[in-house]
Amino acid sequence: MFKNFTTENWLTLWSIGAPVIISSFSFLIHLYVNFVDEREKNRPIIFVSFHKYHENGFLNTELKIKNYGISVGWIKNIEISPFFESEKDSKSLDPNRFTKFKNFPLAPHQEISFLIAVGEEAAIKYVEDRQFIIKYEAHFATKIFSKKMYIDNYSIDEINYPTTLSEGNYTEEYRLKKINDNIISNNKIIEKVVNKGMSE
Repeated sequence: MFKNFTTENWLTLWSIGAPVIISSFSFLIHLYVNFVDEREKNRPIIFVSFHKYHENGFLNTELKIKNYGISVGWIKNIEISPFFESEKDSKSLDPNRFTKFKNFPLAPHQEISFLIAVGEEAAIKYVEDRQFIIKYEAHFATKIFSKKMYIDNYSIDEINYPTTLSEGNYTEEYRLKKINDNIISNNKIIEKVVNKGMSE
């Protein structure tokens, strides 16, 4: 068939065929990009967060793992480096228990919290750079590329991490300001009473 093609025939074929091939290729790329974009919108997003707070006179420390995404994430592995260590060799709490999670499912917006330190007797050593590596897998409904592994790596500065307080979870600075405002207000009331008593 192609043996009898002249130059003009070849030019005509390419002028029709090339745009069709290019547009088909572009369409396939567009489909793949949309597929990846849609999958990333529906992915799980799993993080471990750190929380220091005062409650009932004790300084408590809590770790929370939560899925902020909109699909189930299967936790494959969590690494904490360095491991949490107790200040006084207390064995009452297990601060590194998240590292024991293997193939553990976490539903969308599900969270699990662990108290890892309570007061002086079960205090932990805070460090400026504690690394967390979380590996988790998403199971998508599609037959192709149905599973995808995600790895998140970040660090937390526990020493300079702000401490919240039980009464309204105020920051320490805000609490001091409120105390100062109350002192000023009380002083004004006392001053009025004293001035009124002296005028009588």
